[in-house]
Amino acid sequence: MSEQVLLELEDLCIRTPERNLVEGVSFSIRSGKVTAVVGHSGSGKTLSARAAMGVIEVDPGLSRGSLRYPGISSEDFFAGFHDGGLRGQARLAKKMAKYRGGYVTYSPQSASSALNPGRTVGRQLELAIARRETAPNSVTAEIRSILDEVGLPHRASAALVGELSGGMAQRAALAIAIAPQPTIMIADEPETGLDPVLRRVVTELMLQVAGDHGVALMLISHNMDTVARVADEVVRIGPEH
Repeated sequence: MSEQVLLELEDLCIRTPERNLVEGVSFSIRSGKVTAVVGHSGSGKTLSARAAMGVIEVDPGLSRGSLRYPGISSEDFFAGFHDGGLRGQARLAKKMAKYRGGYVTYSPQSASSALNPGRTVGRQLELAIARRETAPNSVTAEIRSILDEVGLPHRASAALVGELSGGMAQRAALAIAIAPQPTIMIADEPETGLDPVLRRVVTELMLQVAGDHGVALMLISHNMDTVARVADEVVRIGPEH
């Protein structure tokens, strides 16, 4: 299968009245590839990743840049939304809501933040599966299959996030991210809060699951050992990029 550009972000600039938060960031996500986004703390890695899904909660916000999903459209999703303020950013987020959780999924830095504390893992998986274009024959069987894939026992389906260990929560977040059968998965610092052994286990599991499903992976990380080991392409954000 030929390599395809699935997401293309060009010359992204996000600002507040006082300063630029992101300046001139560009990257592409390609099918079958792991793209690592690196930079110092506060350089705008997470802000850039969220912008790639149309989520910019800053005023005046987007001042420059273009965003395309060539895998499904040639449209520049940022067109008409530059310097729109919070209302403009809200309209952009609404416009792109149909792609989030479907075409592209996002797992934030803290695994527990990816999980709704008031819903069981099983219910959250149900909602994620519902975003697929084609529903499975049995949602219950699909949930069990996904839990097996990420190494969680079936009983985890009935658990709330507060009842999970850090490693189990990270696996549950991965399960929810992969359940909609996305084209792109964004993992924001998936090793955060884990001990060294669990970091490697979770990263390898994430790579395996993404590869098994043919999902392009965007990995935000400050762990350069991990980046050197797994990334096909590296994007540097900040003064050094």
